[in-house]
Amino acid sequence: MKHLSLFFLAGLLVVSSAFAPSAEPVYPELAQTFKTLKKGTPITDARQEDLGGIQQLGIVTKGKKLPVIVEFVGNDGFSAPIAKAVLKAALASYGINDVKIFVVGTATSPKVAPTLAKLGFKVSGDEAKYNDQGGSVTLESSPSNPQAIHVLAQESAASLLASPDKFAVKLKYSPISAGATDEQYEVQAKLITAEMLFAASKFKENWK
Repeated sequence: MKHLSLFFLAGLLVVSSAFAPSAEPVYPELAQTFKTLKKGTPITDARQEDLGGIQQLGIVTKGKKLPVIVEFVGNDGFSAPIAKAVLKAALASYGINDVKIFVVGTATSPKVAPTLAKLGFKVSGDEAKYNDQGGSVTLESSPSNPQAIHVLAQESAASLLASPDKFAVKLKYSPISAGATDEQYEVQAKLITAEMLFAASKFKENWK
């Protein structure tokens, strides 16, 4: 009887594990994209310094026991939403889930959803999922929050801020025009993805 009970218990564990949610922080396809772009996209020292500014301001904010809020501010409807989705997913891959990320600026371009899908996100309407444990980002824009860490996707988008911010991180991505080719969108997305992966890795260094 004892052996039968052990056999039943083992079977129960196998069945329950089959229905247990995956512990993967991001979808395998997205993880593979991240891995490929990390290896193949060199980031200059000067650019690393710019991107590190996001984490530095985050550490200062966290040290003051304030919520860490990052706003990507853009006026092409593409660069900022891509940066938001990738940074959120990359932070989640490091177990960092207490950073709130928003987009301020022009309405999201129709090109954002298919571009994120190619990266490995699962997109439905205005939501892009990066795992099956509830990890997702919304793609709509929000009003600017004066208390946020402002990251200017385009420096010209500074006028969208609620108030001037001399500490804003200026990434200066080239605006994508409405007439851009699919290849141009893809190149921009890969650049932003690689840089947001680096920014997330900086958070990992000192985040507790």
